[in-house]
Amino acid sequence: MLPEDNILFKGISHEDCRRMISCFNCEVRSFRSGSCIADYSRTSDKIGIVLSGSASMVRYDVNGVRTIAETLGEQSIFGEFFTFAGSHRSSIEIVADTDCQILFVRREELMKRCEKACRCHSMVVENLLSLMSEKAISLSEHIEVLSQRSIEDKLIAFLQITEDNTPKGKAPQIPFSTTALSDYLCVNRSALQRQIAKLKKEGVLTISKRSFRLMRSSE
Repeated sequence: MLPEDNILFKGISHEDCRRMISCFNCEVRSFRSGSCIADYSRTSDKIGIVLSGSASMVRYDVNGVRTIAETLGEQSIFGEFFTFAGSHRSSIEIVADTDCQILFVRREELMKRCEKACRCHSMVVENLLSLMSEKAISLSEHIEVLSQRSIEDKLIAFLQITEDNTPKGKAPQIPFSTTALSDYLCVNRSALQRQIAKLKKEGVLTISKRSFRLMRSSE
């Protein structure tokens, strides 16, 4: 994906996009799978947008326990004001799950007053607000999953949300390995594996690689 094709510049011509990318002093960087894209234990005023690949927002508490706060696919946005660290005793990193290409832009560049009051700048701000709204929905869905009491309820809530968010005609897929899924659900990996095996045995869940089907009681 070209930098000007990302959702931040939706509704703006390629020519205007290239001009604005230069004006905003945007930077495109590549990261290998497993590498740290951003570390928010140090202050950063940069906003990042995933152009290609996928990443995760990972939180480490004071004991080093790892939790996946959010998954970041193409077009996803991240930045310090999205992290919700909550405490100086925890740290948050953006980690590449696959090889990634990231567009970085300083927040002040996006939010500063445009001297020419151009429509393009206003559209970028509108698109940024739209991305922030989508992120709020994603984070609220994660809270909904974590609010469930049992491992089974957390897993089923996650699968239902994933299924609901999958475009019609496509098979829903679990975007995690089992280890990463246990980090996302904040549960023990072995206990999660036992729960998955139980649901499969009961006919509630079928999984082929990462594609799944959740059988509801009405089916």
